[in-house]
Amino acid sequence: PRFVRRPRLRLAWLIVCGRSAFWSALFTFGPILMVANGQSSFAGGVLVGLANLLLITAWWWGKFGERFGIRGTITICFAGMFVSSLAAGLVGTSAPLVAAGILLVTALFATGLDAVGGVPFYRSVRPLERPEMASVYRTYLDAAELVPPVIYGLLLGFFGLGVVFVALSAFMLACG
Repeated sequence: PRFVRRPRLRLAWLIVCGRSAFWSALFTFGPILMVANGQSSFAGGVLVGLANLLLITAWWWGKFGERFGIRGTITICFAGMFVSSLAAGLVGTSAPLVAAGILLVTALFATGLDAVGGVPFYRSVRPLERPEMASVYRTYLDAAELVPPVIYGLLLGFFGLGVVFVALSAFMLACG
């Protein structure tokens, strides 16, 4: 209850939940997008591998956060993720390789959240209460891996595969 009563902790949770929801969607639906549209499973693996490779930019995102502030960095990352995941969803099945390139841009912004997204939690919690609060904070992993796929599954019953990334973009906008 103490975690939920604190607005900054709820915000910190939402930030990392949004980031984790993107990675979960990319790792699941990125390869599906490739294979379902005539690309090889190798292309899906390359997409995921290149997205993981972008994690090396986390250091630069950390420096960006130091220079321009954590709030601004998080806002820029979510705005970039919103625009690029919306574009990937709209391009979707008509040009899967273009969509994959756009998803890599989204992954670049997600890497920024990987670099600085945990800072609001650490700034909101005193060191002595971190273990207790961390156990609640870590529920973002379960939420991000369970709730969005259910929503995507419902949407996929009515729309094409691109709707996954359009829905993801709406969540990125809400998180931003």
